[in-house]
Amino acid sequence: MVYNKHVRIDLHIHSTASDGTLSPSEILSLAGNLNLGAIAITDHDTVEGSREAIAHGIPPSIKFLTGVEISAAPPPGFTCSGSFHILGYSIRIDDPILNQTLGRLQDARRSRNPRIVDNLNKLGMDISFSDLIDEFGDKQLGRPNIAQIMLKKGFVGSIKEAFDKYLARGKPAYVDKYRIDCKGAIEIILGAGGIPVLAHPFLLSLEKDVLFEELIIALKEMGLMGMEVYYPLHSRELTAYYVEIADRHGLLITGGSDFHGSIKPDINMGSGKGDLFVPYELYERLINSVRSELVKVEAEKTDLSELERKIGYKFHDINMFEEALRHSSFVNEQNLEDMRDNERLEFLGDAVLNLVVGDSLMQRYPDLKEGDLSRMRAGLVNESQLAAIAQKIDLGRYIKLGKGEIQTNGKEKKSILADAFEAVIAAVYLDGGFDAAFKIITVHFSSLFQLVLAPAADHDYKSRIQELVQEKHNIAPVYKVISTNGPDHDKTFRVQLKASELIVEGVGKSKKTAEQDAARRALEIIEVRSQRSEVRG
Repeated sequence: MVYNKHVRIDLHIHSTASDGTLSPSEILSLAGNLNLGAIAITDHDTVEGSREAIAHGIPPSIKFLTGVEISAAPPPGFTCSGSFHILGYSIRIDDPILNQTLGRLQDARRSRNPRIVDNLNKLGMDISFSDLIDEFGDKQLGRPNIAQIMLKKGFVGSIKEAFDKYLARGKPAYVDKYRIDCKGAIEIILGAGGIPVLAHPFLLSLEKDVLFEELIIALKEMGLMGMEVYYPLHSRELTAYYVEIADRHGLLITGGSDFHGSIKPDINMGSGKGDLFVPYELYERLINSVRSELVKVEAEKTDLSELERKIGYKFHDINMFEEALRHSSFVNEQNLEDMRDNERLEFLGDAVLNLVVGDSLMQRYPDLKEGDLSRMRAGLVNESQLAAIAQKIDLGRYIKLGKGEIQTNGKEKKSILADAFEAVIAAVYLDGGFDAAFKIITVHFSSLFQLVLAPAADHDYKSRIQELVQEKHNIAPVYKVISTNGPDHDKTFRVQLKASELIVEGVGKSKKTAEQDAARRALEIIEVRSQRSEVRG
């Protein structure tokens, strides 16, 4: 596609991961049909929509930005009667602090919904929380979902009426919720490598222009980098005013439809109410800003001690470590003869990994045949498992990529993460010898070894996750095979587990093993969240 002034984009879209009615894959398909040049999925307080879109695969005709829309509180001294939201673009979706914060916000949403339903009951409406679950599943639910149930049961004539009469701020069924302070929201987005943008300023409901400009000045001092200027509810005059303010204060200009699907039937993706046009050049400016921020990070990133700590090894030759983190796309753009990418190290790391894992299997199972050992090793050393370990240590943050890979969310791609992790293993082997490599492999693969090697009775992860989920949410986890690879005699299964807001994938040489792997990963996530809660307490 040749991009020009006639190509439109939409950087404000909601999926079924929050309160939209289209799945991420359906959004990608619709965006392609509409010939949109670029989109961002910006679900409320969750990055699962972006994660699912990347897992599905981004069509080559569409540029895609990871995104989120965070509910925030206005700065001290500013009273906003409307919605105060901060959009985050091009964020690292596996950033631990970001996900920890979003987890708190999601908990706040979950605790809010039953109270809204209770208020509606007091107003004489026969609505139960189970109605919501039956209709939408146990995803991240919100007021738009409740409004849909009200409409379905005939208590209102439209979604708008549900909000205007009952669900909006100040109305009889409204319940306030926890919001992170806006400075914290901005800092978290910046910390995840993203661009923080003020969403739909018109909905702030500030009365005076001078007060709005003072707010923008305060937010920019906190690190705000952009403003959503193009929006369906912004008149032509308001849009021109916001452009003027953004230019005056050096802010990026963005725009989007705030598309939710059938919940907002008058809002169409890419065109809003029919007169919205967000030009492609705004995406280019945004991505150029992302690149320049990455250049700054790369220039400052001379100390890799934090990553060394997470890996569990201190390098003698730091150049070896840096080579392991250098993707071929980055090297190709530098055009330097003496700079090498990590592909040779990846080749060696794969061999070292297979040797160490093979040795562990041989020691544990001296009587197993070669075919069984090979299948067990394949269940441990594969792209999904290596990428999961890489995400756990935030390896993607340190991988140097070319511009093209940056644009297509290369730091989130399983193949790039897995290859870089193998390269790091090789770098450790060359720098510290086999014993050093053996040690870090066994440390990072310890839980996987337990899953594959330990007796099933001692590690029935499926039973444990089922007990936890049923106790907390009164539902059972759902397992679904999402892919199978390999010949019939040596298949690898990938299974998805859904339990409340938790969506996890597992792999194995059988469906049962893959389900156990998914359950194990879910338990690890729950354990981490529990530890964070204890720290916050």
